[in-house]
Amino acid sequence: MVIDIDQPGTEGGHPSNLAPSVKKVLAQLVDAHIGPSWAGINPQSGKAQLIWLIDPVYADESGKSRHMDLLAATSRTLGQLLDHDPNFAHRFSRNPFYTGKSPTAYRWYFQHKNVVHLGIFLRQLRDMAGLDQHEKTPQRFDSGRDLINAAKARREQAEAFKALAQDVESELGDRLDKYDQELIDGVRVLWITPPTTNAHGEHVPGTAARDETAFRHALKTGHRLRQSGQRLKDAPIIDAYEHAYKIAQAHGAAGRAEDMPPAADRLTMARRVRGYVTTSTSPVYKAHSTSEKATSSERKALATLGRRGGKKTAERLKTDPNGDYAQAQRQKLAEANKRRKLAGNETRARVLAVYAAELAQTGKALTGAAIGRELGITRKTANAHLRALRVVGLID
Repeated sequence: MVIDIDQPGTEGGHPSNLAPSVKKVLAQLVDAHIGPSWAGINPQSGKAQLIWLIDPVYADESGKSRHMDLLAATSRTLGQLLDHDPNFAHRFSRNPFYTGKSPTAYRWYFQHKNVVHLGIFLRQLRDMAGLDQHEKTPQRFDSGRDLINAAKARREQAEAFKALAQDVESELGDRLDKYDQELIDGVRVLWITPPTTNAHGEHVPGTAARDETAFRHALKTGHRLRQSGQRLKDAPIIDAYEHAYKIAQAHGAAGRAEDMPPAADRLTMARRVRGYVTTSTSPVYKAHSTSEKATSSERKALATLGRRGGKKTAERLKTDPNGDYAQAQRQKLAEANKRRKLAGNETRARVLAVYAAELAQTGKALTGAAIGRELGITRKTANAHLRALRVVGLID
């Protein structure tokens, strides 16, 4: 292991020519019996290279392993103590056995030939630097079953809290907006230049980002419509856009005339908002549960126990296909298939309702892609339901 010391000292090439801070740390390392095996000193600048003999460190084909991580941590800690050059490769050094007559050749001093164990070496370095030692995360469960039950309980708690939070947001969102002091008539105005007060105490109006304010408000309205189970029609989204634009114009025009986008552009905006809302994977309201997250070891234990449970289940079904366990599993499967069928029928009914409503209002049939955006399902699913409805004669 090579550490490149970039702190300049004085000319001479002797250990006494090293920088004072480097000499102090080296003295501490020697006193702790973890000093370098070789010390090479630049005769012109007083910089140095230090070499420690360590146990072999191996890596896989990708160049990574736990041993490589340990080597990197040891090099980093030791380098910080000696204020090393972090860009040095830590693999190459000047030749300690060079016998030429170059005036710039490093002067090498052999100290010992002890081989350092990296784990012990790193602990000693951290004690010397006053750093915390690495400690494994304590296991909080007595058995794998307790761990699985705790993980299930946390997941159920998080799901219940998330559902409750979304219900509260959808029901009280509009009423709570009037208590938010940053909102103006329910609109959060985004500013290019925020309003200020001049030296005479007079209010100086700011410059509002009208288009961005209107679009953000329309997007928030679309998310709230979806959370409350209402249809994402163009009219309420366009109304929200126009309302927010007028609020921004009234409070932050800064001498600009109103420049509301034309109706065609507002209609395109509404469809874009609807697409963002229906394809969004992150909820508007993000609930923060107070429950703790599972550690890496716990997730691995869950995965391992899950695999073993699957093997045991397959073994039971194979050895006793007509037993109580197999019958109970078949019953659960039948109930799950029944629920899936009911859910599919409910989605098909929604597809039929949207298709019929649009046909009655405009005289034009919606495509599978449009229905998918409206209901938040994929185009493939919407087209499958449309084909099934055509087969039974409910639509043309």
